[in-house]
Amino acid sequence: MANNMRLYKVTCKGMTSDMMGSRTPHGIAYVLSDNPDTAYMKLKAFLDKNDFGTHKDRELDKVELIAEKTTYPNCGMQLFP
Repeated sequence: MANNMRLYKVTCKGMTSDMMGSRTPHGIAYVLSDNPDTAYMKLKAFLDKNDFGTHKDRELDKVELIAEKTTYPNCGMQLFP
């Protein structure tokens, strides 16, 4: 992962605001990963383990590439881990 490290913003279909009483919108997270699929799976594993939300809440809405660990990132933002 070190050579292809990227920062993704992963958003699930639910738990994206603090309206349910939690101060943390658990359905949105920034994840270090080498690809978008693994980024979502990391967040989903955390949500499953802690039993946050429902099955529908944990479904993927979108994954956005925020930054890459490279000199000339395609997304325009460098990552310095």
